[in-house]
Amino acid sequence: MKTLQQMGAAPASSLVNQTGVKALVHGGPGSGKTPIIRTAPRPITLACEPGLLTLRDWDGIVVEGKTVEQVNDFFDWLEGSAEVKNFDTVCVDSVSEMAEVYLRKEMAGTSKAGNKVNGMAAYGEMAKNTMRNLFFLNGMKEKHVYLIAKQLLSPEDEGTKKRPYFPGKQLNTEVPHLFDLIMELGTHNIPGHGAYHCFRTRDSFSSLARDRSGKLDEYEQADLAHVFNKCMS
Repeated sequence: MKTLQQMGAAPASSLVNQTGVKALVHGGPGSGKTPIIRTAPRPITLACEPGLLTLRDWDGIVVEGKTVEQVNDFFDWLEGSAEVKNFDTVCVDSVSEMAEVYLRKEMAGTSKAGNKVNGMAAYGEMAKNTMRNLFFLNGMKEKHVYLIAKQLLSPEDEGTKKRPYFPGKQLNTEVPHLFDLIMELGTHNIPGHGAYHCFRTRDSFSSLARDRSGKLDEYEQADLAHVFNKCMS
């Protein structure tokens, strides 16, 4: 039988410090999700979205992820390159579009018999590939992760609720359970302060959010270094 030391047992606080903060952020068009990358500690960005105009005057390192090959190359690099040590934060803009990249490739394929790929099978393969990447990011050691998601208005019993968007049903159910920190970026009316562009970190009837660190206020300034440091404190 192995001892605790042989099994790698350690205080929870030290394991958290080794892991970093993994944040999934959703927001509507124009809410500033992409420019926030500038506030992350030493970021490397996989850009799956077609435009990076809001980063035109920034010299941070960006890798294009417009095709399945480009996305897979990026994750191979994350897993095996010594260059990864030069970065503290891995950003994906956006994970919604990354899933769409996989889906378009699957839908364009054909079976061995030359028939069009079954839609259900294509969505299943897309979900498998996307979740593989997200599990990898969530388990990265000594790295923060900033994942941008498009926003979905989901019908709820109380009305509609804003939440991260992914194509199909599987990812919309599974992805939110994966991450300890889910935030909505937008302009929020804060009692006593008025309208303020910031992260919302707590769940509400109108928006999905979560802070399992317990360190964040309901509204936090739109600065990733600030949020990461607060979660790790």
